[in-house]
Amino acid sequence: MVKAVHELRRRPVGTLEADELARLITQDVGLPWLLPLAVEILRDTAPGQAAGGWYDDDLLYAVVTRKPEVWGDHPESARELKEALDMLTDLSRYVKEEVDGFLASLPKGM
Repeated sequence: MVKAVHELRRRPVGTLEADELARLITQDVGLPWLLPLAVEILRDTAPGQAAGGWYDDDLLYAVVTRKPEVWGDHPESARELKEALDMLTDLSRYVKEEVDGFLASLPKGM
């Protein structure tokens, strides 16, 4: 895992695939740069995924399981992620629990 993360850290951000972003985010690597990119991907794919009736994704899990303090540093990304999550209806039970935890950690009114 350490070697894989180290190799991914050497790559330009724009070349990372969603699963690679998930791996780095899960390890809390480069969050100021990677979270906005991950949220953008999730926001862009949410409508299509919601239309399919089910959404379960490593990138989503990686993003919503970051500590609440991380989102305090990225309030705009948190708002965008919340909007994307509002489009998703049929999450797996495990991802749903993490999404609910993320939503509960947001400040009121967000």
